[in-house]
Amino acid sequence: MNNISTDEFITRRENLSNYINDGIFILPGNTSFVRNHDVNFDFRQNSDFWYLTGFNEPNSVMVILFKPEIEYYLFVEPYDVHHHIWEGYRAGIEGAKNDFKADNAFPISELEKILPEMISEFNNIYYRVGSDKRIDSIVSSFYSTQLRQVTGKRGNYNINKNQNNGSVSIIDPVPFISELRMIKSENEIKLIDDAIDVTKKGFEHINTILNQNMTEYDVQVELEYIFRKNGSRFNAYPSIVAGGDNACVLHYIDNNRSLSDADFLLIDAGAELDYYASDITRTFRLNSNIDSLRMEAYNIVKEAQKNAISAVKPGQTLKDIHMKALDVLIPGLKSLKLFDHSIDEILSDNLYTEFYMHGTSHWLGLDVHDSSPYSINKSEIELKPGMIFTVEPGLYFSARSQYSDFNKSLTGTGIRIEDDILVTENGNRNMSEDIVY
Repeated sequence: MNNISTDEFITRRENLSNYINDGIFILPGNTSFVRNHDVNFDFRQNSDFWYLTGFNEPNSVMVILFKPEIEYYLFVEPYDVHHHIWEGYRAGIEGAKNDFKADNAFPISELEKILPEMISEFNNIYYRVGSDKRIDSIVSSFYSTQLRQVTGKRGNYNINKNQNNGSVSIIDPVPFISELRMIKSENEIKLIDDAIDVTKKGFEHINTILNQNMTEYDVQVELEYIFRKNGSRFNAYPSIVAGGDNACVLHYIDNNRSLSDADFLLIDAGAELDYYASDITRTFRLNSNIDSLRMEAYNIVKEAQKNAISAVKPGQTLKDIHMKALDVLIPGLKSLKLFDHSIDEILSDNLYTEFYMHGTSHWLGLDVHDSSPYSINKSEIELKPGMIFTVEPGLYFSARSQYSDFNKSLTGTGIRIEDDILVTENGNRNMSEDIVY
């Protein structure tokens, strides 16, 4: 069930007029792909396409004409009784108009005939080249010939001919959508809260059953069982369940090792609910007799996260938040006797990246790494109420590290703690702070 209202989707499309005054906007949805023989992969709609349409069917294209008034069209797979019997219901042409509020809709099979007619009215084509081969061909053909003499009708919509001799521009519209997606509505915040709540249930379940007789895969299965049981059809991303030195591989997804000799288990996982993502990391202790240096490293990461979150408020930047984490991590690395250098040297020469090689934050929303920009015109984005992002400092002591001989007891230890943070009018709300450590 879609928890974003029809009016909100309409508003999102209207907000594109902040960037587009005159032109044609073209955005393809995702297509269905064959997994093997006659079986397809599970379908998940392109996030930008869904953000603007709410339409969750494959092989669809949306077109908006800005004149500057907005005319909204969908190209979709028509309703088909045979498909309904074997695969399920399709909205079809009438559903696209009645349920998804398209001004008109056409069979996707007519894209090559109708889209050139639409394009012919405009000099500005807002389309990401490379996102769809059929559209690439149509746009490329038009761009090279600047056709302006197309005649006829598309459905019941008459073309307003013009003889336009201006130069044609192809403009990537995805940055516009990405910027719109940066500020979350109340409905979006609620959906992310709900996704986090599902993730919380999964982590709480793991905390009650976790032991060194399990494998990483045992943990993954139990975690994702809770996700599915509570309404999350998809993960927001492949679960990372990493015991011991596997936690030093940032995007480890093999999840096939026994936990019998692991002191820590790093779980980085998140449920997706109604298209919205959550992203949580906890580092669980499996051994009650963990080496004191490893526990010191764990506490350094925990304090670094606390310090970074405390700095989140409007007007700050994600770089500011990153530096707040480093304010704790770098002295912590010195306290672990991993550096003889000064704090300023460690920072200026990026020496800390041997143990902390990723950023502290990324945007969160329809995608786990949401597509919103981190800077505009080379200026860092200032935080505003409604933005949601992660805060996830970590320390990783891989056997690959040239410093590993300094403290053998640290080698093979990976620690990360991650929460999802909402910027509020006066500060922030840690949306996942009550998830078990």
